[in-house]
Amino acid sequence: MRDYTSSQKLSVDQGAAGTPLTAGQPAQCCDSRRSFLRGATATAVAVPSLIVATSSSVLAAKSKPKPKPKPVPLPHVEVDRKVVQVLIHEIQNDEATHVTILQKLLDDSDNPLNPKIRPTPVLNLSSLVQHNLQSFLTTAAAFENTGSGTYGGALFAVQQTEEYFPTAVGLCTVESRHASFLNALLSQPLVPDFAAVESPIQQGVTLSRVAPFVSDPVVGFPSFDPVNASDPNNFRILDFLLFLEYIEAAFYRINVPRFFP
Repeated sequence: MRDYTSSQKLSVDQGAAGTPLTAGQPAQCCDSRRSFLRGATATAVAVPSLIVATSSSVLAAKSKPKPKPKPVPLPHVEVDRKVVQVLIHEIQNDEATHVTILQKLLDDSDNPLNPKIRPTPVLNLSSLVQHNLQSFLTTAAAFENTGSGTYGGALFAVQQTEEYFPTAVGLCTVESRHASFLNALLSQPLVPDFAAVESPIQQGVTLSRVAPFVSDPVVGFPSFDPVNASDPNNFRILDFLLFLEYIEAAFYRINVPRFFP
């Protein structure tokens, strides 16, 4: 396996064995992950680095509608490997911290769930372990895009109290920052499909994407009411998010030392 520590630059066009790493190339990973990756990035295309300015002739013709700006694909880009290493480790630490935060919120006498804090699911290591840099970054981006949309959807049902809502919003925005960084690193839009407003991801979609990484949820798959806010439902939302964070945290814990020691 190639020694990454010797490289000063991380090329977004280069994989673990020196093979091309491009946004359009499929990740070299097992079939169980492909539906997850396709679902999370189905609307993603090559990211533009510039937006073509509208021509002066069109601006002058006020009666004509302005044409939609066409993106210009990014050229080959090299990123300082040390910067990427620091930020990937930051993402890993954030996801581990998210687990602790959610566990503390669930450890509440008012929590009606049994158990109050679900155990870590039995994970499918054959799906979690990534075999090259491209598959790691692509899968990480898929996790973070899914997490961002899932948190965004959960916010609709979280009671807007000081106890839960500010934390849920803070976790959501951190997931979004992770996603945008990884998307850009892969020459993809900061938000899939260049969306100015990110759409929430329904819990059923989230579970279908992460299911290949889980061998046994132990206490069943989580769920919550996406419409009717209530105190018991707050705990069901936290339980759902903890389930997702368990998987994400394990993914980084296993793979970051392989590619960014």
